[in-house]
Amino acid sequence: MRQVYLRPVLVCLLLLMVCPNLLGQVRFRIYGRVNDGVTGKPIGNVSIYDKKQGAGTTTDSTGAFSMQVLPGPYNLTFSAVGYYSRSRFLEISQSNVRMEVALNPDTRQLDEVNVTGRAPDANVSATQMSVVRLDMKNLRNIPVVFGEVDILKALTLQPGVSTVGEGAGGFNVRGGRTDQNLVLLDGAPLFNTSHMLGLLSNLNADAIQDVTLYKGGIPAAYGGRLSSLLLMNTKAGETERITVNGGIGLLTSRLLVQGPATQNKKLTFLAGGRIAYPSFILGLFPAPTNKDRAFFYDLNGRLTYRINENSQLSATVYRSYDTFKFPQDTLYTTQSTLFTARWSQRLNPHLSFNLNSTQSDYRFFLDGLTSTNTYRYQSGIRQRDARFDWLWAPAAAHRIEFGGSLTGYRLLPGAISPTGNNSNIISITLPSEQAREWAGYVSEEWTPTRVLSVQAGIRYAQFTNVGPGVAYAYAEGQPRTRESITDTLHFGSGQPLAQYAGWEPRLSLRLTLTPYSSLKFSYNRTRQYLHLISNTTAISPVDFWKVSDALVPPQVADQFAVGYFHNFTDNTYETSVEVYHKTLQNLVEYRNGATLLLNQTLDADLLRAQGRAYGVEVSIQKTRGVLTGLVAYTYSRTLARVPSPYASVQINGGDWYPSTFDRPHNLTIATQWKWGRGWTFGTNFVYTSGRPTTYPDGTYRLNGTKVLDYSQRNADRIPDYHRLDVSFTKDGRRTPGQRRYSNWSFSFYNMYAHKNPYSIYFQRINTTTKSYQLSVFGTIIPSISWNFNW
Repeated sequence: MRQVYLRPVLVCLLLLMVCPNLLGQVRFRIYGRVNDGVTGKPIGNVSIYDKKQGAGTTTDSTGAFSMQVLPGPYNLTFSAVGYYSRSRFLEISQSNVRMEVALNPDTRQLDEVNVTGRAPDANVSATQMSVVRLDMKNLRNIPVVFGEVDILKALTLQPGVSTVGEGAGGFNVRGGRTDQNLVLLDGAPLFNTSHMLGLLSNLNADAIQDVTLYKGGIPAAYGGRLSSLLLMNTKAGETERITVNGGIGLLTSRLLVQGPATQNKKLTFLAGGRIAYPSFILGLFPAPTNKDRAFFYDLNGRLTYRINENSQLSATVYRSYDTFKFPQDTLYTTQSTLFTARWSQRLNPHLSFNLNSTQSDYRFFLDGLTSTNTYRYQSGIRQRDARFDWLWAPAAAHRIEFGGSLTGYRLLPGAISPTGNNSNIISITLPSEQAREWAGYVSEEWTPTRVLSVQAGIRYAQFTNVGPGVAYAYAEGQPRTRESITDTLHFGSGQPLAQYAGWEPRLSLRLTLTPYSSLKFSYNRTRQYLHLISNTTAISPVDFWKVSDALVPPQVADQFAVGYFHNFTDNTYETSVEVYHKTLQNLVEYRNGATLLLNQTLDADLLRAQGRAYGVEVSIQKTRGVLTGLVAYTYSRTLARVPSPYASVQINGGDWYPSTFDRPHNLTIATQWKWGRGWTFGTNFVYTSGRPTTYPDGTYRLNGTKVLDYSQRNADRIPDYHRLDVSFTKDGRRTPGQRRYSNWSFSFYNMYAHKNPYSIYFQRINTTTKSYQLSVFGTIIPSISWNFNW
């Protein structure tokens, strides 16, 4: 086994020995900035690459770039998502060269999800694998429910990304749980990503500049979650003129205003909002859903001040608010608030840094409305971060990143109090939880030859659960229960309750086989100190966060992945096959019949589980032409087990069993057909295996009453899921550079009105056991929306 881990290292050392020493030769610098040809604003994440020479780099968030090269001819290609590529020829001989490059927006109706994200051959040439980048300008062509542009629903069309069903909040990556995804908006974590209890995402796509999902090979700069990293950045604001865009649909209306705030155009702003009126739509559903009421809004704001071409300050704010009411019963309310501040500075052509400070708050409220049980239940979490990131590029073949972060957590696990004079509810408040974490990292992307590139990094993090707090000691040699508590320990303010630390190595490697094919490998270890205590299969989940403590250690995952990537017909067709394997430790599972809410001895109902996940992801994509599209298939398994010597806490006898997110077969076929005159016809077909569930396998008598017996967890499956969506989009632009225009979007979700089951439940009626199926959308959902740009 040790030889397997050493092979990549030995290969790198051998290539280093045989390749010529280039560091001693004279080098020159190519530097400059890339801007939008229409608005003039800088474009980040632009790929700059010379395929023949093997030299390349990317622009930072201010559009600036710098690269060291040897003397000679260079044909640089500048490419970015949503823009036409541009090539510039240079002859480098005696001096540095400064460039100002303008890229024009690609106004054609492109494919709905652009996986390449950078250069046309990035599928093959990039070091990283298991990465998805969305083309934000073309998400509107995806047929979705209610016609709402949805970033997370677009991600679920990709291999390895799924949900547990319609109406479920969050998303699952390679069999991971929803809380195992680190979702960052301008560097601040989002603890809730959905509106209307999971029907829609709470991210206004109009305000988002770029979206990148890492399913594996997670950069060393990030940690704290096991499965994936989702990076999203808010638009910086137009620099040339004030623009207004928005839209009106059946469910929401939205407006976004951006532009320069000063005459010198150094200060730009962005302000946007989205408001919903779903009660009208709910009123069209059959009873009792037509009595439900809902409302939500979300707000985005950003200020960006460009001190000079090397320095920039920015601040962002985000606010999301939701209410959902079941008549005469329950009112759900969620609130998310984010603040970020960022300073970006380029010290010289080789060295730059980013200083970032963020705060993220999430609150959940549940109000009981029955006459004798009026109450308010609440839970919440607040996270504050400060991080310092450096980028050093000493040579063309080396790109080094290093930095550190400090994080503070404060959690309210749960509190309930009566809200009426006649309420029978007793007040309960669980103790708050506090924790702090610090981390440091260093990573390098090294390209010793045109054939080989390596990205290696290491991260170290230390997590401390601090008081004030309470912990329980349990009797040894028996399962943890309320009755087996032997002592109650009280900790003062700042006193550590538990502490964990560990190394997290990261490695990505690319071996180019031919100009159009490559082999890639990645490995990463991740640790997770926050745990979401949730019933994720319920349509209205009541969940809360918990930090690691002495009895709930951090979750740990190790993932290996290998992939083969091949492009055809001048990068028109992109294909890939990725195989991955994950092992997981210290997963949080629950005892049968566990009490989760307001449980003062929750650790007695939590079990420590092991997990494993493996799969094959196949992707075939056509990126250019009148007809574009994606065919993605994933075969995957996700299993768990609870190895305990005590039979009373074992699940399925301690054997491996399918986790809630185990859906072996996933198939997506997405197409877009450009009809001309601005019309685009889009389709999505989705098929997934049914989710594991637990059916009753017998009955027993309790106090003379026959009740159902559920013994084997996740031994059954709900029926398979499949759906067809279509959309028609009309772009009103007559010329590519037209600034004021509008477009119409017509979509039909669940075209053949299939009643996909979300869950199957059983009820004992007299002497008969009857089963019932719950479907979130059991019919076709038509929608229409009008969008404008001024």
